[in-house]
Amino acid sequence: TEKIRALAAKPSKCGVRYSGYIIKGFRFHTISRKTGRVTQNSGVVNLAENGVSYYGRLSDIFELSYKDYKVVFFTCDWYDVHHKAGIIRDEFGFTHVNFSRKIHTGEKLEDDPFVFSSQVDQVFYIQNPRSENWNTMVKFKPRDIFDMGGEPSSDETE
Repeated sequence: TEKIRALAAKPSKCGVRYSGYIIKGFRFHTISRKTGRVTQNSGVVNLAENGVSYYGRLSDIFELSYKDYKVVFFTCDWYDVHHKAGIIRDEFGFTHVNFSRKIHTGEKLEDDPFVFSSQVDQVFYIQNPRSENWNTMVKFKPRDIFDMGGEPSSDETE
């Protein structure tokens, strides 16, 4: 289709860089923008096709233009989720991420740190007071989106 042809062509020579971006009800900020702020909006999670959740922090946001289309990419610092040294789940169901265990740093071609902005959801990290590298991941719903409950029961519809 026309969109695929446009994306297959080279992007324009100029791109746009952002320090914040809003998508899917989430307000994302880069790590550098959150410095000195009360709230943090740089935590990301990407659920891959293989069912693995990749946890990271947003380091850069850029937009490329292709003819009539624009694509927003996130560059992220990703953390090791395949070894016990990078991620653990405790007995209460909390996920803890080790920020000293980075992966996909871009040093190798297959270690691409980029994702489409539409591929991630936002998470918060709470630093463990006993270990500065370990952070507890907390998922939440985007702003202005409410869970109104499931389907009404037969009692409620009569």
